[in-house]
Parts: sequence; C-alpha cells; structure tokens
Amino acid sequence: MKINKLKFLRNIIICVVALYIVSYILNMAPGFKRDKYKDITNIVIGDENLTEKLCNLILVSENGTVYLSKEDTENLLNSKIYYEEKYNTIITICGTKVAALSPNERVLYVNGSKIDILESAIEKNGVIYLPISEMTLIFNIEIKYINSTNIVIIDRLDKGIIKADVSKNTELKFKPRNISKTLGEVEQGEKVSCFYTTSKGWRLIRTENGYLRIC
Repeated sequence: MKINKLKFLRNIIICVVALYIVSYILNMAPGFKRDKYKDITNIVIGDENLTEKLCNLILVSENGTVYLSKEDTENLLNSKIYYEEKYNTIITICGTKVAALSPNERVLYVNGSKIDILESAIEKNGVIYLPISEMTLIFNIEIKYINSTNIVIIDRLDKGIIKADVSKNTELKFKPRNISKTLGEVEQGEKVSCFYTTSKGWRLIRTENGYLRIC
C-alpha cells in the first residue's frame, strides 16, 4: 500500500514537471499564436499586432490601397460608421471630423468639403470595406503597407513615437529575457520605431518591415 502511494506521488511530480517544461517552452518560443496568421495580411498599430482582433481579412488593391472592413475600422480606429442604405452612403465620425462616401464613387466629403480620392469604398461578399489609405485625414493616422512582409503599419499621429537609428548591430528577442529565442538582428544605421523600456533595460521596437521585437 505504501509502495503504491509512493508511485502515485512520483507520477504526480512527473506530470507537474512535464507541464512546467511545456509551459516554459511555449513561453520562450516565438509565438505559436502568430503562426496562425502568417498567411494573411497582418495589421500593426503602434506597438501592437492586432491581427487576431480582425473581424474580416484586410484587402490591399493593386495600387497598394489598404482596405479595412466597416467593423474593423470601427473597432481599431475608434470611430463610428453608419451606412445609409437609402442614399447608398457611408458616414464616418471620428473626433470632430465627419466624412461621407459612396461605394464605387471616388469622392470623399469631409465636414462638407469635397476631396477627390483614387480608390472608392467597395462591397465584397456582403461586407463594406473602406479605403483607409485614402482616409488618413479622417482618422489622424499614418499608414504604410509592407509588401515584403505583408504587414500593414498604422501610427496614430496624436501619439508620440520615437524614431531612432540603431547605433550597433543588435540581436532581436521574442521575450525580454536573455534565454529567449533570437529572431534576427537589426544592423547599425537601420531605422526603428521605439516604444516602452522595461525596468531591466529591455526595449520594444518595431522594425521598418513591421515586426515587433525586443532588444
């Protein structure tokens, strides 16, 4: 009876240790969640990759115009959007700016002023998409699509971002720990966007190709 009890305790300890090891490996690994989104267009806003919060896929036109669905525009850019079916008009409210545009018409009205745009709003599979690249004035943002990494970068112009040149070749980590996996490096002279710094001196940066890394 005593032997069985010891075996039971030993098995419990082995299971606990195994779970700890698995948890540790997942914590150090470069994001098993991220792999889920490697084949679709990612979106990075400031210092966050918000791809997993998308309701619909991001569309990018041949001209490089970035489209977000009505729902994603509301959720990610803090705006209110209404569709007036009677007049086939999309109304966007963000801060003090009110914009109106119609699908397939390359005209944008901002607080009553008319602005010609290169790409119109579109509807695809029952989803309304807005040409965000044409509406940066409305949302007070700067937007860039990185074709090589398939990442859309959006920066809010009302939030300060530190831009810096890398002073020396620096390894990039997934987690703010020396034992975390190295995901590459930035080279001397390369430009990066800098965000918070931890109490131990680790800094979150965003490389020019849109990746968020720790260094």
